[in-house]
Amino acid sequence: MCCDNIFTNSLHYASPAHGGWGVLKAGQLIPESYHLFISPAACGRHGSLAAQMEGRRGTVSYLHLTEESIVSGDYEQEVLEAADLLIAMRTDRGLRPKVFSLFVSCIDDLLGTDLDAICEELGEKYPDIQFISCHMNPTTTDTGVPPAVNIQNKIYSVLQPAPETDTGVNIIGVLQELHPDMEIFEVLRRMGAQEVRHISDYDTYAGYQSMARSRLNIVVAPPGKYASRNMRQKLGIPFVMALTAFRPENITKTYGQIAQAMGAQCPDLTAYESAAENALKETARALGDIKIIVDGEAVNRPFEFARALIEAGFTVHSIYEQKLIPADEEDFQWVREKHPEIPIYQPQHPKMTTAKKTTEECVAVGYSAGYLSGARHVVDLGGQNGLYGYQGVVRLMEMIRKAAAEEADMKKMLQDTVLVI
Repeated sequence: MCCDNIFTNSLHYASPAHGGWGVLKAGQLIPESYHLFISPAACGRHGSLAAQMEGRRGTVSYLHLTEESIVSGDYEQEVLEAADLLIAMRTDRGLRPKVFSLFVSCIDDLLGTDLDAICEELGEKYPDIQFISCHMNPTTTDTGVPPAVNIQNKIYSVLQPAPETDTGVNIIGVLQELHPDMEIFEVLRRMGAQEVRHISDYDTYAGYQSMARSRLNIVVAPPGKYASRNMRQKLGIPFVMALTAFRPENITKTYGQIAQAMGAQCPDLTAYESAAENALKETARALGDIKIIVDGEAVNRPFEFARALIEAGFTVHSIYEQKLIPADEEDFQWVREKHPEIPIYQPQHPKMTTAKKTTEECVAVGYSAGYLSGARHVVDLGGQNGLYGYQGVVRLMEMIRKAAAEEADMKKMLQDTVLVI
């Protein structure tokens, strides 16, 4: 949990604060799509409840498998029949889907159903509909293509090659749109981007296809890298890794890399950089002795974030991160060498169920860290948070100051967030 061999593989503990965008919610971002979730009843429960609470229940149906149908193999025929029924019903209502997905749970990894063959058979019967197979399989979390990565690849796989390329760019890697006041939109326009596109922008399948015309994919979070590789192969769209950063100098470097990928000159970013630096230092002074707990489920590079805080004068209490990503390795080494006293915890380690709560005055930046540490103050922040660049730093500092001024109602915060384990 916290030792020299920090990142260990073990049984996983999923706290009530762990979760976020389930794969079903991600799939439902595809405009004019419908989804059939195929699993034993218990497996779809969390996703179904979340869909109901967030008003997404209208584009998903559930085929609950019985023990008899699993053992006999009859459920493959049940899938075909269910798809026929749902397509007919949607068509009668004037809502014929452009994309139809078959979602299966991890039990199907043991059964070995040929979902591609089922999709092919359905595609021949309904040539105007794209059929894709999707998986909700937590058992692949430690593989090269975990669920969060695989589902992003699936939702972009329905884009078709465009006849021509325009000057637009795509934001890939996060499923929630970036806040409109993030400076990235203005900076990209000054670099020559005609349009900045994100999957959440579209209500129609035809509109969504405009993402295939973009000249560049800007990958702002690690789960989007695999999808972008495949988009480069299928659609001819190159990509640049531009992960969210919190050290102002790293943000400047990232924009330089984007400009290079676009063949453009990077505009003057001095004013933006100064604003971020000032926000960090002012917040550190405002907090005084209050310490910060960093959550890797809230920021995708927690060690880079921790380093930004330390360099600005904050005191970091602890860091919660399940697995070190390559983009964060340099800053991980920096934190370990410069501040070995900072404990690092794996939030899904079984020992977290008996971990002692902190008695110090702390602000936890993220739900899991807040829940597991017992911090009195928690920043209302999940992994899909809409923050990016210098303005992302400024906004996050505002959120930290606000959280430090009030005691968190953790139960209400988690209920409002509708986390999906």
